[in-house]
This record gives sequence, structure tokens and C-alpha cells, in this order.
Amino acid sequence: MAKRLAILALVAIWSTIFAVTNAPLRAQQLDSVLYVYNWGDYIDEELLIEYEQQFGVRVVYDNYATNEEMFAKLQAGAEYDIVFPSDYMVARMIALGLLAKIDQENVPNRKFLDKQALDTWYDPENFCVPYMWGTSGIAYHVSLEEPPDSWAALFDPEQVAKYTALGGINVMDDQRELLGAVLKYLGYSANSTERAELEQARDTLLSVASQYRYFNSADYQETLLPAREVIISHAWNGNTAKAALLTRSETYPNGEWRYIIPKEGGLRFQESICVTARSPRKATAEHFINFLLKPENAARISNATGYLSPNIGARDLIDPLLKQFLPTEEELARLEWIRPLDSAGRRLWDEIWAEIRIGS
Repeated sequence: MAKRLAILALVAIWSTIFAVTNAPLRAQQLDSVLYVYNWGDYIDEELLIEYEQQFGVRVVYDNYATNEEMFAKLQAGAEYDIVFPSDYMVARMIALGLLAKIDQENVPNRKFLDKQALDTWYDPENFCVPYMWGTSGIAYHVSLEEPPDSWAALFDPEQVAKYTALGGINVMDDQRELLGAVLKYLGYSANSTERAELEQARDTLLSVASQYRYFNSADYQETLLPAREVIISHAWNGNTAKAALLTRSETYPNGEWRYIIPKEGGLRFQESICVTARSPRKATAEHFINFLLKPENAARISNATGYLSPNIGARDLIDPLLKQFLPTEEELARLEWIRPLDSAGRRLWDEIWAEIRIGS
């Protein structure tokens, strides 16, 4: 018995020594730097510092405001290791060979992700892992006596004049989101490639664009909404939730901003964490992704950004206020995914968008 106990004690000692000495070895196997390109205000940046301190990897972190901005920069040769594209852009980037397929064995925390979030139309082979999801609609200040219920609040001249007088309007400076919203208002698909429909959408926008106070999709949730620079805004639900979190008070315990999905329907999206095909640091990128998927870290990202995570393990750790911004089943049925456009469709959309921005 004594001999057996001595052997067990020796095994325990050697296990401890191995664990202690192996930890630095694992760290040494990581690259010294990682280049990350994400949407603005779409992570808890304290996590970047913690990752650097824990693993000795310097995280060079940059932001973009639209999928198209990120795509153009990668096409121009920017060498990022990790990007966070939306659904339709993931599909496009996979088709063009711009993304590397993640080795799922290197991302064991993937087990915490909701199966529905993994089974997607845009990434059937799971090149990437889901990050956040949401919808786009209209944010409005709680002081409004008659909240909007339609995209007409942003696109009908009479209603635009009313909300301009009440405090001003912001719309997203995002081609697919803004044109998509106008198309939904007009009764068309948000993915239309019919010239007549897109020209009607252009003309509808140009008839009211001069009255918009801002075209901002980058930081409106932290700048325009909390400061009440506008009374309504074209918005993502998570950004509206962030504005609500920032404006909590004794008078408004749930914040000052509310959100609706217009009666005509809206758009839905899911961002993914992806490794670029050009990354020479794939294993380190996968290690970082696994770190972000820890439930406590995923919850921190939700609480910092306002978006809900597909991470099941994080749900009980998320601020209850955020759950008020979840769409109902009926609302989900009215939402449309943004789909990739073919080359002719992209040229047409680019042409129409350029005319809108020049004319506004």
C-alpha cells in the first residue's frame, strides 16, 4: 500500500512539473503577433489585452465600417489573419478562395455554439465559426409619442420632414443595408438586381437624402444616439441595444433607445470569425478564436457590444436588457438575408450607390 501511494505521489509530482513546463512551450508555439480586422465597436477590447498578457501574442487590431471596405482592403493586399465578415460576404470570400478552412480540432470551444448558427446557407462546410447575429431596422428615442412602424419614417418625404423637425435622422452609410431597406419599403427583394427597381430605390432615397442629418454606420450607437443628435436612426438591433446600455438612468432603467423591425420586413445577418487564406499564422489565429468562444468571453463581447451571441454557454451571463432586442418568431419570418450578387449585379449596385452618394 505504501509503495502504491509513493508511486501515485511521484506521478502527481511529474504531472505538475509537466503542466508547468508545458505551458510555456505551448505559448512558444504561438506566433508573436496576430493581425485582426473587425467591425468598429464589435468586441470587448479588454479581451485583446488579456489575450496578449496570457499568451504573449501582440494583437494588432484594426476596424472597418462595412463588408465592402474590408473586402476591398484584402483584395488590395492587406495581410490580416482574422476577419469578421457577414454571411453574404463569407460566401463570396469562400468562392474566391480568400478564406482558409478552420481546423475545428483547434477550436474545441466550438462545442458551445448553437447548432442552428452552425448550419448556414452561406458556409455549409464550416470554413468559419459564428460570432454574432442580429437584424436591421429602426432605432427611436423613447420620448417619441408616436414611434415609427414602417420604413416610411426614413423614406417617405412627409414622414422624413416630421422626424427631421422632431430631432433629425441618421441612416447607415452602407450600400447593402441602406439600398436593401429602401427596396423592402418599395415591396421588392433586398437582393434585387432589376435596374428599374434599383433606380426607383435610388430616386426614393435622393428625394429625401438632403434632409438626413447623418450617414453613419460606424459609431452612431456611441456618438449620435446617446447624445440625442437624432431622434430616429436606421440601425442594427445590437447597436440600438448598446445605445440603450449607455443611456441607462434612474429615469430610464432600460435606457433611452428602442427598436422596431418595420412592418414591410427587414434584414438579418450573422457575422463569422474567419481566417484569411493568406495568413501565415493560422494556428495562432485558431487559438485566438477558441479564446473568444469561451462562454465567459463570448458573454463579455455581447455585454460590451449589445449583440447576442450564438454561444449557448454565454446566455445566462448576458445582460437581460439585451434580450429585449431579440426578434420574435413573427418578426423573423419577415426578415431577409442579404445574398451575394453576381458580377453584373455588383456593377449595377455600385453604379446606383455612387449616384446616391454623389446626389446626397
